[in-house]
Amino acid sequence: MSSSSDQRPSARGAGERRQPQNGEAVELPRPAGEIADQTTVRRANLGVVLGQVASRGRSSRAAIAAETGLTRSTVSSLVAELMDLGLVRETERTVRPRRVGRPGVDLELSDRAVGVGLEINVEHLAVCVEDMTGSVRHDRVVHVDNRRSAPERVVERLARMAETALAEAADEDLVPVGIGLAVPGLVAVDKGELLIAPNLRWSQIALAEMLVERLPGLPVRVDNESNFAAMAEHWRGSARNLRSFLFVFGEVGVGGGIFVDGEPYRGEHGFGGEVGHMTVAPGGEPCACGSRGCLETVAGQDAIARRAGIPLESQGRVQNVTRELVKRARRGDEATLASLREAGQALGAAVASAINLLDLEAVILGGCFAPLAPWLVEDVRGALQAGVLAGGLAPSAVGTSELGLDAAVRGAAVLPLRELLAAPWMLHELGNGSPQPATFARRG
Repeated sequence: MSSSSDQRPSARGAGERRQPQNGEAVELPRPAGEIADQTTVRRANLGVVLGQVASRGRSSRAAIAAETGLTRSTVSSLVAELMDLGLVRETERTVRPRRVGRPGVDLELSDRAVGVGLEINVEHLAVCVEDMTGSVRHDRVVHVDNRRSAPERVVERLARMAETALAEAADEDLVPVGIGLAVPGLVAVDKGELLIAPNLRWSQIALAEMLVERLPGLPVRVDNESNFAAMAEHWRGSARNLRSFLFVFGEVGVGGGIFVDGEPYRGEHGFGGEVGHMTVAPGGEPCACGSRGCLETVAGQDAIARRAGIPLESQGRVQNVTRELVKRARRGDEATLASLREAGQALGAAVASAINLLDLEAVILGGCFAPLAPWLVEDVRGALQAGVLAGGLAPSAVGTSELGLDAAVRGAAVLPLRELLAAPWMLHELGNGSPQPATFARRG
């Protein structure tokens, strides 16, 4: 709220202060004689109004005022600023009022602000441009074995893919607000540094710094691919209505993203969710991490493929291993089905341990596990029924990703958009010294 006059009259006594509810505007406590920082308050309320439009799909100015406790004049002023920033647009109300006259006007998110998602996978590079409404405006995947390439070469190639995507976005009059980069390893998120990626054989790589040099003008966020995939499923996919869940992401390795009470859980050092390195077969096959018997040595894509007899050496390697596994499973290949059963049982045992520890309401299978789910889900469910202590009292659902193999790169694109929702005023700051346009001329 921009001043004390923005607050609706209250019947409460002078000493009473009602606690703000979800979605309500922020009221900063002010000691006697001290005036609150009006810029800070207005910025907070810009985020509140934008969040209301985003959560409701469509909303009127009057409805936003009623939900937030802001006056209609304050809401109108905030909406005008959001429209000038190009984040909100007006649209005719779909249900016309019964009274005669012009139809009402609703507000909805604009589709002009976009996030740019990038992904370095063991076996591919990907780029995705996604707008605030959830539409993918550009995407491209290049299959390449990155285990045999230096980090500099991989980042250079990915940056060229990003430049092409940004050029296409500019042609469509879109405005990029940030870049997310998904990688298969442990990340120091605050520094944008990849600490270790066992399956790439990379360590101590300053990825954010390398990308900023090649793609100046936009903030870059680096995170583990499973965390990004979980974010995408929570905002756009099968975990939309879940608050606490485990997202298990299968590729060459196996990763996990954890949400608790609607927020990502990272752990003390930011490395939470590494389910692929839970020991399921003590003394078993060696893992790229240096240990033995990790989940990914049994349930990772390459482990499943080896047992199924699919060639993985560089000379005869199948380009899309998951697609080959699905094809063989559909035709009833016994070696493939046996390998998938073994993977499902190991996956279920690991997930059961995680649910016993964290009391989660669901597990979502993503990455290569999504197309392979018809041959994995029953074994996972069986392991949960047998291994979860409270399974009979509060059974955990087993679902599959709606975003499939694109979840990580979609999540990388979503992150800057979610940051924009919380802080829409950052578009002004992006314009300071940035080669990218940061604000829009209002359409229409």
